[in-house]
Amino acid sequence: MSNVAVQERRAVLDLDRIAFDKVCAELMRLAGAERRPDALIAIPTGGWHVAQAMAKAVDGDLPVLSLTCRRPSSKLKPGSSAVRRMVSGLPRPIVDRLRQAEHALLTRRPAAAPTVPYQFVEQEVEALQRWLASAPAQPSLLVVDDAVDSGATLAQVVEAIRRHAPSDASVRSAVITVTTDWPLIQPDHRMYHRQLCRFPWSMDAR
Repeated sequence: MSNVAVQERRAVLDLDRIAFDKVCAELMRLAGAERRPDALIAIPTGGWHVAQAMAKAVDGDLPVLSLTCRRPSSKLKPGSSAVRRMVSGLPRPIVDRLRQAEHALLTRRPAAAPTVPYQFVEQEVEALQRWLASAPAQPSLLVVDDAVDSGATLAQVVEAIRRHAPSDASVRSAVITVTTDWPLIQPDHRMYHRQLCRFPWSMDAR
């Protein structure tokens, strides 16, 4: 596993667009040092932003596919611009404490492996299959996400890709941060450990 140590751990690490692009470029360098991927598989929505920035770091010549994965009972929640304005206008220490409290509540116990299969978007699976049909021999795929908490989604996506990919394919994963000590799957490459990050698209971003 490739890691970059956090020089100064903060309650929440703010990544504006410039800092975010730099982190994604470093993550791409780490993953590419082992083997340059032939394609990036992004887990929306955060992973899509990360994958796009990683591809841009190598002149944007890497294919970026998406693979949405969610529990059967989950629904996409529309964002609220009013809530975003209210939260982003609060003093940073208060916003950071709210973020820490939310994370502690959601990760208060180790995650159990899902008992019900997650659902994937059929069109995205078909796009992955089309890419694999014309992929080079022994293709290298890199699954990308912004953060891993329980690791359930990342584990499901990696398993799904391995089901569809040829047996000689390399399937690795890369994320910006792993926020807990006990995810169901450890990514192959990460930038931070036990570090909450505020991304440019986060609800509490300025």
